[in-house]
Amino acid sequence: MLSTKTRRRTGAAALAAALTATALAGCSTGGGSDDANVLTVATNGGDAMKAVIAAFEEANPGVTVEVRDSPENYQQVTATQLTGGTAPDVIQVFPGTGNNVSVKIAGDKGFLLDVSDADWADTVPESSRDLLTTDDGALVAVPMTFSSIGGIYNQGALDELGLTAPATWTEVLQFCTDAAEAGKVAYGLGLSDTWTTQLIPYALTATLVYAEDPDFAQHQVEGTATFADSPWQTALEQYVEMNDAGCFNESPNGTPYSEVQDAVRSGDTLATVSVAAENSTIAAGGPEGLELTYAAFPATDDPADTFLSATTGPSFAVNAATDKTDLAKEFLAFLAEPETQIAYADRYGDTAALPGDMAQDSAVAQLVTGYVNEGRVASWPDQLWPSTTVQPALFDGVQAVFSGQSTPADVLATMDQAFHE
Repeated sequence: MLSTKTRRRTGAAALAAALTATALAGCSTGGGSDDANVLTVATNGGDAMKAVIAAFEEANPGVTVEVRDSPENYQQVTATQLTGGTAPDVIQVFPGTGNNVSVKIAGDKGFLLDVSDADWADTVPESSRDLLTTDDGALVAVPMTFSSIGGIYNQGALDELGLTAPATWTEVLQFCTDAAEAGKVAYGLGLSDTWTTQLIPYALTATLVYAEDPDFAQHQVEGTATFADSPWQTALEQYVEMNDAGCFNESPNGTPYSEVQDAVRSGDTLATVSVAAENSTIAAGGPEGLELTYAAFPATDDPADTFLSATTGPSFAVNAATDKTDLAKEFLAFLAEPETQIAYADRYGDTAALPGDMAQDSAVAQLVTGYVNEGRVASWPDQLWPSTTVQPALFDGVQAVFSGQSTPADVLATMDQAFHE
């Protein structure tokens, strides 16, 4: 996962200086620009991109990078722009399959430029390369982070109660009991924001499904495996077991994720299961001295079984329809530099995808790197799903389960049907 090859166009000193600049590029939700010296970049929320673009502008006098952000409906907006030929010059894409802005869907439609001949291309590790390559063999994106899902704990609140982050499934349930006895919520769950519905299932199936059968998705394609007749059933049953054990706040379906963030910050909620980048987001909005810890989420009673749900994160591709191909490709080369990678990942709150021989000292990066080095990681399932309707089926299904209108078996049957659409 961690490459030792690198191409350095912009020095670390220039990047560090640029990160302190007070004037960063503007942010809007439009498409491209008619100005030949303005490069537009589509992003899906967050400010990590805005943290590094000043360094590119400094190294390229006269060039301005404008971020076009769509945090709420990025997939829909960008897919529509790509189809209409109005997308920004550089766009954030999703590795693998799963939605209309993912590499193997948008790329196979010819919307993304082939960058296989870029000098940085051979620094992309194999674990990321396949997810960023079209079915025709074209590498079309540079990865920025290695993202993961795990438990985010308010360490100060745990210390006050004498609790520790659980390392086994039995300990998870005991953690919930101990939290409830102390008048706290163990794990915040904000299913009103539908993307959060998948987090615990992904964390659990990393160990229960994909650690045991890394080729499970391919076996589904071949017709020799299904969601319904696999440990996916166990994972969703464990999700329900957590709810029955009082692990979550009341009315998860009616709870916005922002309320979960605030509750973890205050210590009223001890933890949440989320993407690693949320360590940074929750900390940024919390009180001074807030200490968060991050841990893989267990699914069995043997800690050695635990796999981390982790995969290639935000990645950027050149819009094949741009008339600023050279500038856009130069920008991707800048994004591939270790200095840029680490600056982006630190702001994003995750692990750099291409750090070269540079060290990243964040606690999240160290934990993730440890699991990567031990070979105990499993990709996010949706990146391997051939249909864009499987993930929504999971989203809707989990909400239905929590409203008492469905069962794990029903959800998995619907997902199996969607998988083959």
